[in-house]
Amino acid sequence: MIEPESTNTVLHLQDVTRTFPSGADAFVALDRVTLGCRRGSWTAIMGPSGSGKSTLMNCAAGLDSPDSGRVFLNGHDISTLSDNTLTYLRRTDIGFVFQQFNLVAALTALQNVSLPLRLAGVRQADTAAREALGALGLADHAHQKPRELSGGQQQRVAIARALAARPSILFADEPTGALDSTSAAVVLGLLRDLVDSEGQTILMVTHDPQAAARADHVAFLRDGRLVRTLDGADAPKIAATLADLESQP
Repeated sequence: MIEPESTNTVLHLQDVTRTFPSGADAFVALDRVTLGCRRGSWTAIMGPSGSGKSTLMNCAAGLDSPDSGRVFLNGHDISTLSDNTLTYLRRTDIGFVFQQFNLVAALTALQNVSLPLRLAGVRQADTAAREALGALGLADHAHQKPRELSGGQQQRVAIARALAARPSILFADEPTGALDSTSAAVVLGLLRDLVDSEGQTILMVTHDPQAAARADHVAFLRDGRLVRTLDGADAPKIAATLADLESQP
């Protein structure tokens, strides 16, 4: 288990439990999950539908609060922070990439990337946004709007937006789910390079064994519990592990 006070630990979930009302009972979405993400590593979260993947990401990112347990980001317990403090934290220290890009259609790529920086009060937001776009090979597309870009290019703009504030951790929720195989391979290659060359820490939820195989670690959830982990596994092994979990009664 990775200790929350370790200087090499960016994210640490300790015995996190989250339940939701379900009729007269409670549905346990997460059941005492303990998970750590080391600095400069890429962790993929997989599991059958309803296993708790999205709930885990929401709790880890401070979008939801656990019923019990603690969530540490850079050694600080974020599960007790106020909503205002969490909002600021998500703007400055956490990056998000989603399946559907979530770009503002009326804004250019540059404006989409600089917008959260401006909201966070960052000086020279446009300069930082241009640097982020350039790092992802999009310097020539800065003044194009989302409808003028391919799906792969839109996702790269979304990644640039997430990285412009230089967050400690990047949360990626099915980042290749809306892309064709060629664009998906480009995006996954970019994420891998961010980890290897820039030391970026990534936590990704995915259903795709090919995507998970690009990660350093794969954690499998079932019925809200962390039931298995793999390090450096290839896509066939990941697919076989997922199929085994899905076949269990």
